Amino acid sequence: MAKTYEFEFDAPPEELFTEMLSAVSALGFSILHNEDTATSVTFNTGPSIWSTAGQDMTATAFPISSSASRLVVSGRTARRGEQAQYGSWGERSRIAKGLATRLRGTLPESTTALKPSHDADPDSAAFVVELAILCELHRNGDITDDEFAEAKLRLFDR
Repeated sequence: MAKTYEFEFDAPPEELFTEMLSAVSALGFSILHNEDTATSVTFNTGPSIWSTAGQDMTATAFPISSSASRLVVSGRTARRGEQAQYGSWGERSRIAKGLATRLRGTLPESTTALKPSHDADPDSAAFVVELAILCELHRNGDITDDEFAEAKLRLFDR
């Protein structure tokens, strides 16, 4: 069974879905299809140093209440023809966290947000990866100085 990454936001599922579509496009990923036009999108990340055909990821917005949603992201290494594939080396985790970070810049994250399946304390490798993703998003201009500062505070406060 594929590993999933879950995040909660204080936004209705329709708003989360709309922002997911924008974030997927802004991150340069290719939308493959929407399974359910209002809640789920499948996209391919494209080739990277970790995988020759990228990752096929699915992001789904589930309602928690009328004003809150859960983002669930899962994926698999993409297959394109007979092309050999590298190991993904945690690439799906980085993509899920990068998408959630992008959404945190536009939507309020729930104060009771679910963490990905591992703790992000300052001594863990996951913490370092998440901080690196934040730095890369900031360096690329994908998040503002204020969004970067706020995301770092949330990361360090976990």
